[in-house]
Amino acid sequence: MLKFHHIGCLSENIDDSMETYKKLYNTDKVSRKIFIESQGVYVCFVEMPGGGFLELIQPVNEDSVVARLKKKGFTYYHIGYWVKNVKETITELESLDFKFINIFQSEAFGGRTCAFLYSPEMHLIEIMEEE
Repeated sequence: MLKFHHIGCLSENIDDSMETYKKLYNTDKVSRKIFIESQGVYVCFVEMPGGGFLELIQPVNEDSVVARLKKKGFTYYHIGYWVKNVKETITELESLDFKFINIFQSEAFGGRTCAFLYSPEMHLIEIMEEE
């Protein structure tokens, strides 16, 4: 049902964070910086050794959805998964007591449908529709 893609990590300065993780992972496999208008953030993806990505997320301003999390000291805050069909997966996850938050089209994934949900333990997940 879910296929791991990334861990979302808030950053004060995405450019500095990119440099840190490029050195840590000894890689140049970093996406370009992408503006996600609906969320009010810049993101980029750094490929992690062993698979998956670290999604670096920088709030654009204090009104950003994640700016409040950053102020509270949260950094690693969600896990992203590929799914075949976002709407069907939302229904399946809700039957497992996940709580739906929102659905949107993401510039980070070529306009594909994505959604955020909380697990029964209040862990935030993002699901993104595969091609």
